[in-house]
Amino acid sequence: MLAVTVNPNIEKSLKLEEVPMPSLDAGEVLVKIKTAALNHRDIYVNSGRWSYVQSLGNQLIAGGDGAGVIAELGPGVEGWSVGEEVILNPYDMVNERFLGGPENGTFAEYVSISAGAILRKPEYLTFEEAAATPLALSTAWGNVVTQGKLKQGETLLLQGIGGGVALFILQLALAKGVKVIVTSGSDDKITRAIEMGAIAGFNYKTENIAEKVLEFTSGKGVDVVIDSSGKDSIESSIQSLSENGRLLSFGSTTGPLDGKKLEKVNLVETEMVSQQDLEEALEFYAVQKLHPILSRKVYRLEEIKEAYQELEEARQFGKIVIRVAE
Repeated sequence: MLAVTVNPNIEKSLKLEEVPMPSLDAGEVLVKIKTAALNHRDIYVNSGRWSYVQSLGNQLIAGGDGAGVIAELGPGVEGWSVGEEVILNPYDMVNERFLGGPENGTFAEYVSISAGAILRKPEYLTFEEAAATPLALSTAWGNVVTQGKLKQGETLLLQGIGGGVALFILQLALAKGVKVIVTSGSDDKITRAIEMGAIAGFNYKTENIAEKVLEFTSGKGVDVVIDSSGKDSIESSIQSLSENGRLLSFGSTTGPLDGKKLEKVNLVETEMVSQQDLEEALEFYAVQKLHPILSRKVYRLEEIKEAYQELEEARQFGKIVIRVAE
């Protein structure tokens, strides 16, 4: 079968090649992948420097997010049928395995996965939309609802709009009645976020974010800041908080956080999202009839390097999706 592979110990080793079909163990299903989606995690795995995957072997099928059709049931699998349309959860909590590192991932024609880590695809979502949801939507739900406990009427500063998680957070927060202020280095992304319902947006390349937020909130600050950027934005995040505001920090795309800066902050610790987070998020999403925001181009598997480049250069507004099969 055709798959995108990477050597986690070598920088930018991504390539498209023929690999053996996956085998099925007890409790697993074989899924024919229709669509997959990129996450920053995939960039880290392809960097050759991420400590989490340094001990892996020389070949790994990349990709965590995916959607497709069940092609075969392994021994002992019940409650599922061949032909059902499914979404794959990248993180199998029962077996503590993560697709795309250390387990083989979704940038392939077929994937074997635990039956406990798949969900039925909502009928109203396209396969492209479905593939965009697993990691980003469940992360957004975990931060906004499960751990963030955002409430109607609160004001949220969302640092860095444009990526998949941030856009899901914006959608969920707005649906919960939260007022959202966004930041970006792109005026176009800010404009698009405001068109979606954000009440304001500030450009961190040309404006002092904390000053603008305090001015906009009449000196009060915001109730909550969600920051996945890290060291480049954490100072403005802290300064933008109200007296009893809380900071949710997950990920650190620009570098690790300074622990001393967080000592006097009401920091909400985030955790790995669960299968329950994804199930609850998809149920809420379906009730609200929300649709994921996708980047303008859906790539073919043969264009995988172009897809990675778009994410690396932060040109996307929405999830970057790869169509694997018709």
